[in-house]
Amino acid sequence: MPEEICGRKIDPGFVRALLPEGERFEAEMTPIGDNMTRCMLSVDGQRELGIREYRDGGDFDAMEFAAERPRRFRNPEKASFGADTVVSDGKVLSLNPCTYQEERVVYILDITVNRFDADSSDGWREELERFAEAYLPVGMAETGCEE
Repeated sequence: MPEEICGRKIDPGFVRALLPEGERFEAEMTPIGDNMTRCMLSVDGQRELGIREYRDGGDFDAMEFAAERPRRFRNPEKASFGADTVVSDGKVLSLNPCTYQEERVVYILDITVNRFDADSSDGWREELERFAEAYLPVGMAETGCEE
């Protein structure tokens, strides 16, 4: 497991906890327009973890957004990190005001564990929350967002 994924330096232990065992790890970063990137982490060709980052993604309430989408956000709860963060079974959504090129914008971090099984209670929520909390400041800095 590398110490950098899609240009973000992150402790490999945080990433490893969310991925299955396998022979080959890949991380593919795709810019989508000027304000969004998508990073897909795969193990043995299977997409396992998706990380989307939006700069100036709009300002809305994360919990309200999650509550309106119960199929995507199962059992959402407010998290203790970020300005407005929701952690649910297999998904994190975090909205964070920041300054980008002297303009106030909102940095959005959206993380999804693709292989999450809602019927199994395996502690992924805690692992996902730890990963997201560690990733957030690195992602904000790498996208040029300053608090």
